[in-house]
Amino acid sequence: MSIDLKESVVYITGATAGIGYATAQLCLEKGAQVIITGRNKERLAQARSGLLKISSSVIAHNVDVSVESEVTQSLKDAFNTFGRIDGLVNNAPSIHTGKIVDLEMSAWRTNFKANLDAVFITTKTVLPWMIKAKTGAIVNVASVVGLKGVAYMSAYGAAKAGLINFTRAAAIEAAPHVRVNSIIPGAVMTPATERAIPDKKLMEATVNTIPLKRIAEPAELAKPIAFLLSSDASFITGASLVVDGGKTADLNAGN
Repeated sequence: MSIDLKESVVYITGATAGIGYATAQLCLEKGAQVIITGRNKERLAQARSGLLKISSSVIAHNVDVSVESEVTQSLKDAFNTFGRIDGLVNNAPSIHTGKIVDLEMSAWRTNFKANLDAVFITTKTVLPWMIKAKTGAIVNVASVVGLKGVAYMSAYGAAKAGLINFTRAAAIEAAPHVRVNSIIPGAVMTPATERAIPDKKLMEATVNTIPLKRIAEPAELAKPIAFLLSSDASFITGASLVVDGGKTADLNAGN
């Protein structure tokens, strides 16, 4: 099996680093035209500069996914430029942690704006185009926190759990020509993970809870995402693909 995205137009949110950036790299390597988005202009420019070393077929849009008008305008601009959007990767994350009793409503809502509301907006925007074209694939990046309860991450977990269910509902509505799936990462070595696990002892403790005894690299998530975007996954829709090194499969993984 060789993933082929030649001539596909793929739109990726939150692609300045981590999983989103690795996915953009791989999609470009596989022949796609790629639109990346990011909220920070400087990081977005750096990401585009790095991706241009792979292919000139990359466009960068400065977008805050929590702002509906920015998201819809960016998608419309991409569609007007290429005449279609074949693949959509909803990756842009937002994580606000804290005890439920201490969490402000604004922080709760921010988790939902980026992790769930934005996916609703992008899906609502692109689906009519994809359905009319009778082709397309959407991949939503969820999290194992959406499958298991995690202290201090109630808002993020609730939003990701909602995203997993939204993916299934969207898959049913988008059928028979458009596929919608979610990928569910465990611990991935992204800048956010490095900030969350700053010392060696804590990193080792995290690794020891994972059956494969390591944290994933972003490229290990990019590959299944690209697979789900491609025709190799032509009979897969409404699926939730867990890529977590065995973490959620192990009853004793938290020990």
